[in-house]
Amino acid sequence: MADRSGKEGRRSVRMEGVGVIELATIDLKYVERNVSRHGTVRWYFRVDGRRVCRLPDDKDSEAFMKAYWAERAKLEEGGAGEDQHHDDMKGPPRPNTFRWLCHAYQQCAIFTELDPTTQYKRKRIIESMLREPVDPKKPDGRIFAGMPLPALDVANITVLRDRKAATPFAADERMKTLRQIFETTQPGRDGKAEKIVPQNTAKLVKSFRKPTDGFHTIIDSELEQYVRHHGVGSKAVFAVVLLMYTGIRLSDLRQIGPQHRRGDKFVLRLFKNRNRTPVTLEIPIHPVLDAVLAMHPVKGMNYMLTEFGKPYTTKGLGNRISEWFDQAGLKHCSAHSVRKGLATNLAESEATDSMLDGFFGWRDGKTSKIYTRKKRQAKLARQAVARIDWGEIGNILPHPAAAVASRDDDDEKKVRKING
Repeated sequence: MADRSGKEGRRSVRMEGVGVIELATIDLKYVERNVSRHGTVRWYFRVDGRRVCRLPDDKDSEAFMKAYWAERAKLEEGGAGEDQHHDDMKGPPRPNTFRWLCHAYQQCAIFTELDPTTQYKRKRIIESMLREPVDPKKPDGRIFAGMPLPALDVANITVLRDRKAATPFAADERMKTLRQIFETTQPGRDGKAEKIVPQNTAKLVKSFRKPTDGFHTIIDSELEQYVRHHGVGSKAVFAVVLLMYTGIRLSDLRQIGPQHRRGDKFVLRLFKNRNRTPVTLEIPIHPVLDAVLAMHPVKGMNYMLTEFGKPYTTKGLGNRISEWFDQAGLKHCSAHSVRKGLATNLAESEATDSMLDGFFGWRDGKTSKIYTRKKRQAKLARQAVARIDWGEIGNILPHPAAAVASRDDDDEKKVRKING
């Protein structure tokens, strides 16, 4: 049984060196009295319906009063109990705290319409942020879960980002998640959805990483190095050849198998966006791929199987292919490098935007333009260089024909020297 009224009549307190003294009625706020089934009386310091800590059993002792006023001082300074963070991750979240906003985000459509795999990743990112200590020097102190929403300003969001400075990708994933969390809505007075936080503060904090071209784009000489290292008949080469001639993602490579073959083509539903905007691709089987497929007998419903005959997970297959690239001395390459290399190869072979969209299953046309734009730029640059004319200066600088003749003479002298 608990009593949290805090009302007391006259009471006595034992003070060291003084003895027992009588005190007037004292209203001990935040104190909870709890009686066990054995009749033991226990006292707790309780704030907002949560037990912050247990107080000494003897309420009339000096130790009790010292512990009580120590907790009151922490509360009034804004730190109510150093053990508070343990409760911030338990039970229903306190209203208008960071954890409360994250909970609301996970209930709204912008989260529930995500793919289950994406939801799982977002939940892990959110859990990590909620458990971040506000003060890194006090890992057992307050955490971000209990931070009031007004305190979650640019400075504190920057702190959450920079805690992942050693892993820039993870830092940016936090920022991406935070920007969505701040878009969370709830029904307004007129029934229309209203944003819980009027301003998306996370958008005011820049992403951590500097813009890059992303994954390395593989070239033919690197593929040759890979094939020569592992051997044409190896599983390592089989995996990369599937990527080279289909352009599918890792999530599709792990699931593709003989059941997707329809004569001279593959027909498969892409894993990405399969629940929101499903895409089914028909990919003609290239003669080289057909020859490699014939070298590997079908052993199950998946072409890619582990050493134990089980299908790979997407992450497991990605790690395995990265290991194969490492073994071939190509640590900078990955499965996605092959996909980018194929798109670049097709663009350089004069494939149009529509061809790339149809082959890879791209819908918005933006991705294909990344590759065709580069190709057009290179082609136009070659045409422009051929038109450079600085007039009479060409009679002073070396003439192209003379430069070629000079290189030929140098090559002939080297050959004579080698032949003695």
